[in-house]
Amino acid sequence: MARRLKLVRSPRRPLFAWRGYLAGLGLVTLATLTGYLVHTFFAPANILMIYLLGVSVTAVIGGFGPSAAASIASVLAFDFFFVTPYYTFAIDDTQYLFTFAVLLLVGVTISYLTSSIRRQTEAAEVRERETATLYALGRDLAIAGDLESYIQAITTRFREALGRNVFLYLAAPEGKGWLTRYPGGRVASAVEPEHASAIRAFQDRERLFSQTGVCCLPLVTARGAIGVLALEPSPSGETMDAEQENLLGAYTDLVAVALEGIRLAEQVRDAQVIKATEKLQAALLNALSHDLRTPLVSIIGTLSSLQQEDMGLDEASRKNLIQVAHEEAERLNRLIDNLLDESRLEAGAIKLSRQPSDVQDLVGAALEQLGGRARDRAVRIDIPGEAPFVAVDFSLMVHTLANVLDNAIKFSPDASPVEITAGATNGAVWVDITDHGVGVPEEDLGAIFDKFYQI
Repeated sequence: MARRLKLVRSPRRPLFAWRGYLAGLGLVTLATLTGYLVHTFFAPANILMIYLLGVSVTAVIGGFGPSAAASIASVLAFDFFFVTPYYTFAIDDTQYLFTFAVLLLVGVTISYLTSSIRRQTEAAEVRERETATLYALGRDLAIAGDLESYIQAITTRFREALGRNVFLYLAAPEGKGWLTRYPGGRVASAVEPEHASAIRAFQDRERLFSQTGVCCLPLVTARGAIGVLALEPSPSGETMDAEQENLLGAYTDLVAVALEGIRLAEQVRDAQVIKATEKLQAALLNALSHDLRTPLVSIIGTLSSLQQEDMGLDEASRKNLIQVAHEEAERLNRLIDNLLDESRLEAGAIKLSRQPSDVQDLVGAALEQLGGRARDRAVRIDIPGEAPFVAVDFSLMVHTLANVLDNAIKFSPDASPVEITAGATNGAVWVDITDHGVGVPEEDLGAIFDKFYQI
């Protein structure tokens, strides 16, 4: 579970805090009583140490003002109770004036140093809390993966750290000049006071307050203004202290950079999608212009020959040309089916109809689908008769084998054979289609199943 951090205001310690002064007076009184009990056993210089201890404790408890007052009270108490003549402020030995001065100076110095250390400690605690809250927001933004998650993390952390609700106005991409409020996704209208203040803060890049007390802070990065952070007033009516103001400024800068980052990431993704789409379109056009044009040229050429009466074709030649045109038309139809199957696969529209099928029937149907292209090449088949049946979608598997066989015939020398072998190993049936072409370079093997990829 994520740890929630709440920014707590530093305690105010005014110079004249009456509790600190009462504590200092009480410690001086306690030091006087202690000194009075032991004055017959200790020299006056040792009793001074008791007063210095009280001054030091007062500095820790009350700060500089109460401890300085305790130093003065200690000098007066020591003079009144432990310097002759007793119970008066008169002094028989003027050397005690130096003693009093040293006691007062040491007490004030201790008070100042102790108070300074405490201020530094409090400042360190404030910085620690600010760092912790900024880290928590930064961690949430790093985990978030989209704009909605960013908005959720920002609103949650602001509410926890400052006790106020916050919403954002983000500028439209490509500089369209309008702001959209989040959460909600509603376009800001200049008619509403809060929206008008946000628009003006965005345009002027200055902090503004709406008529309802909403604080509008522009979100500005090195690339310019990207939006406005709107902070609602505190439900209790309290104003922010210096610590919360510093945290608000740091939060605003962090939010601006984070939102700019996700916007740039979206632009990069869009550019990658556009590039991939253009690449796919180019590959598709190349495939269409090459693979579809070849059978079309054959069909057109055959039909042109049949139309020319002066060719003097006999019946056998005419039937041969018609057979060529028919096979090329089937090839063209198969290529179009491939494209349609690809689109159906990507859309998830193809449903498999598995049924027990014989491997020999699958290979025979694939060769039959290729027609003359397979008959014109030496195809060697080595499939054992005891090969088990396989549960596949017959038509799709035939289509797949036909595509592989077509490639093997197309990209290997005309005089070389194509070999088809099959077998069963460990309950699995395998089919190998081997040609004697140049093969696929090792660096292109990773892209062998990419759409329309050619080498």
